[in-house]
Amino acid sequence: MRKRLRLLALAVSVLLLAAACGSRPTVPVSTPVSPTLTLPAPTTPPPSATLAATVTTIPTTALPTSTPSPDVTITPPLTPAAKPTPEARIILSQVSPSELSPGVVRVAGKAQVFEAMLVVELVGPAGDILATGYVRTSAGAPEWGEFAVDLFYPPPAVPIQATLQAYEPSPKDGSPNSLVTAPVVLVAAPELDGWQTFTNATHGFALRYPPSWHLNQGSVMPAPPAATKLSTYQVQTPGQLPGEKDAEVWITVSDQPSVAEMESLAKMGYRQATVVVGGRPGIRYTAGQPFYGAYDVIYTISGRREYRIQLSSSGHEYDPLFNLLLATFSITE
Repeated sequence: MRKRLRLLALAVSVLLLAAACGSRPTVPVSTPVSPTLTLPAPTTPPPSATLAATVTTIPTTALPTSTPSPDVTITPPLTPAAKPTPEARIILSQVSPSELSPGVVRVAGKAQVFEAMLVVELVGPAGDILATGYVRTSAGAPEWGEFAVDLFYPPPAVPIQATLQAYEPSPKDGSPNSLVTAPVVLVAAPELDGWQTFTNATHGFALRYPPSWHLNQGSVMPAPPAATKLSTYQVQTPGQLPGEKDAEVWITVSDQPSVAEMESLAKMGYRQATVVVGGRPGIRYTAGQPFYGAYDVIYTISGRREYRIQLSSSGHEYDPLFNLLLATFSITE
């Protein structure tokens, strides 16, 4: 009996369990399969679509700009200005050779030079110095001073082209400063080829004279070689004056300048001119009319000695010849 009751209870339990499980889905049990990775198919753009590259611009960061403070002034760099052309300190207003008297060039102008001193030179076509000498102006720098000088030179046998140059000598070494030049044609004197040469070795000078003239004839005071006399006549009676067509040229040498004589000639109204003879600056005194005596006299004013050269004549016909004598005069000491 008990056995039946147990079986009946078991059957009821089974029925109840079956009723409870009848609502659940049945999960089939399958054999495990290896997983497969499936990629999506590429998408093809429609035919009307156009691919355009898109450029992405990376924004740049501007560098900070320095702003000057209000109290700071920034000056831009300046372009170097051209140096001004130095103004001329020597101006030549006249450079003219004498047509009537070969061997002399008239030079005039104004200058602003140290200690009122400048140099004038005549340079030949080969660069050789034909004549040179110092000239003083009427005033020294910073003032402008005027000058005029007759520069004597040995005239050539034929006309030649030369150059007149004037400059301020450097205080250090005498080199040219403020150099100016001017062309000049030198007048020829072919007659000099037949002239004679006289040399005074004792007093260091030489010159040439015409072959028709005579040396140290008649009275000569002081005696040679302290004095040299050139004359158109050969014999002169003591005390006799030269003839109307005669002339004399005297050259004397002194260790002392003839200051008193020059002052006397100036008071008498002689014309004065600055000259350069034999490379030495000098002063020329000329009377208004020719006469026998100190008619035309030149005194050199530099160097160890004074050279005094005098023309004595009763007419102007010897003036050009006297200039030629001065043009050939040279100091050899």
